[in-house]
Amino acid sequence: MSAENLYIFDGFSSQEVAYFLLMSQSQHRKKWEKILTMGDPSNGCAYYINSGHVKIMRDGNEIALLGPGSFFWEMALITDEPRTATVEVIDDAELQVFLKEDFLILLDKYAHSKEIKAEVMRRIKEMVKH
Repeated sequence: MSAENLYIFDGFSSQEVAYFLLMSQSQHRKKWEKILTMGDPSNGCAYYINSGHVKIMRDGNEIALLGPGSFFWEMALITDEPRTATVEVIDDAELQVFLKEDFLILLDKYAHSKEIKAEVMRRIKEMVKH
C-alpha cells in the first residue's frame, strides 16, 4: 500500500504515518455493494482503494470512477458532515478504512497539530472542489 504518500500525511514523520496505517482496517467489499449513501450521517471513516473500483454518484449521476490508489471521504477524518454522494463498488474491492478517532490521535501527538489540521482541511476542501 502506498497510502503514506497521500497529501493528508504531509508534515507527519514516517513513524507517525506508519502508526496511523497500522491502526487502519482492511475491508473486502463485493460488487454492487453500497459503501455509503448520499445524505447519510458521517461514519467518521475515510477509504483508500487497494484494489477494485468504486463509482461516486450524486443525484443518480456518476461523477467519478475511482480505482487503486484513490482516497475518498477524507473529509470525514476532520468533520462530521453528512455524506455528499453515494459510493458503490463496481468490482470486488479491497479497501483500507481510516477512522477519525485514530487520525485525531495522530494530530494530537503532533507538536503543530492546529496548523496541520488547518492545512489538511484546506487541502481536503481543495481536492473536493475538483
